[in-house]
Amino acid sequence: KYENLFSKEKKEFKDKWENNNNNKKNLIALLKKYIEKYPDDAFGYETLGTTYMAMDNFKESEKYYLKAIELGDTDTGKYSLALLYIDEDLNKDKQKIELGKKYIDELENEGFKSHYSLRDLRDDKNGALMGNAYATLRLAAFYSNYGNHKMAEKYATEFLEFDKEDVQNLNILSEAYIAQKKYSESEKLFLPLAQKGNSQAQYLLALGYYYADNLKEAESWAKKALAEAEKRKHSDNTRAVKELLSFINSKAKMQ
Repeated sequence: KYENLFSKEKKEFKDKWENNNNNKKNLIALLKKYIEKYPDDAFGYETLGTTYMAMDNFKESEKYYLKAIELGDTDTGKYSLALLYIDEDLNKDKQKIELGKKYIDELENEGFKSHYSLRDLRDDKNGALMGNAYATLRLAAFYSNYGNHKMAEKYATEFLEFDKEDVQNLNILSEAYIAQKKYSESEKLFLPLAQKGNSQAQYLLALGYYYADNLKEAESWAKKALAEAEKRKHSDNTRAVKELLSFINSKAKMQ
């Protein structure tokens, strides 16, 4: 459904990237414009660092890898920096070589909570950089599973361009908002969908209200979600909403 779907917003960047794929100087100029437009896109900085690395520019490569890590790219960005540090043809600093080896050991020991390897992860990041919907959703799901709610929110928010009502993506965003206590963002996203009759949005809106201690609104929207689930005979949804209503009632009694 999403494999061949690309962002309209990133179309110009994608086209220019493909047309200049063998011209490193043009790619650097293009990536610098990209990070001006998307200054919080950590992988944009990592890609810029990788392009400089391909040109044997250690100093600039290190600079952009460090910026990527600072912005949260602590998996592929950290690995890219480690590879740069242990490349003795580019780097003669023994302390950095040892630091690179330490980073690789840390990544290996840390592991991931899914089947992804760093290479697979970078492939999806490249796809998302070009605006591919499928890669963007995969990253949102990966980071949600991995417990990195900031990155999960980033990619799930980007995916809204392709589908504002995809259930998996809405669940990812709800979890990310609640984990970060971004209750106003939760309301802003889910309220319009809930008002349109989207039962999943009604449930997630109620869930956000519950964690924000707005129990009156939580109960109101949970009851609407329950009515919709029962009407459609969705047993799993019915069970989840009933459980939420039970939590709401228990919390109300304690206040």
